[in-house]
Amino acid sequence: MMARCLLLFLLLVPTPARAAVESAGGGTLSAGLRLWGAMLLVLALILLLYAASRRWMKWLPGNREATIRIRETRPLGPRKALCLVEVRGRELLLGVTAERIELLCRLDDSQPGSFDQTLQQHLDLPS
Repeated sequence: MMARCLLLFLLLVPTPARAAVESAGGGTLSAGLRLWGAMLLVLALILLLYAASRRWMKWLPGNREATIRIRETRPLGPRKALCLVEVRGRELLLGVTAERIELLCRLDDSQPGSFDQTLQQHLDLPS
């Protein structure tokens, strides 16, 4: 797939120069339109290669599966928040301030319900 795209790209690279030479006797509007068309085609190929690399080339940096995921964040005030974080399949509730990060509790998978309900259960707050 990528070899075909690269071959197509290499075959189309001389197109703008050839279009300019062939249409030198013709109107400059035609040459300009061909040049812009060729540049748009090259840009489309670059974007296609970028999308393909993000999807199928997992060995590139930045394409690894995330081990740590921030599931939800609730701000509590200036520079203070609660974060629900998933690490290797386990959910952790973290208290985050400007000075520190503290583990408040580990959440079990056996506890159904929303984040608000679980938080109230663990903090013993009335509903």
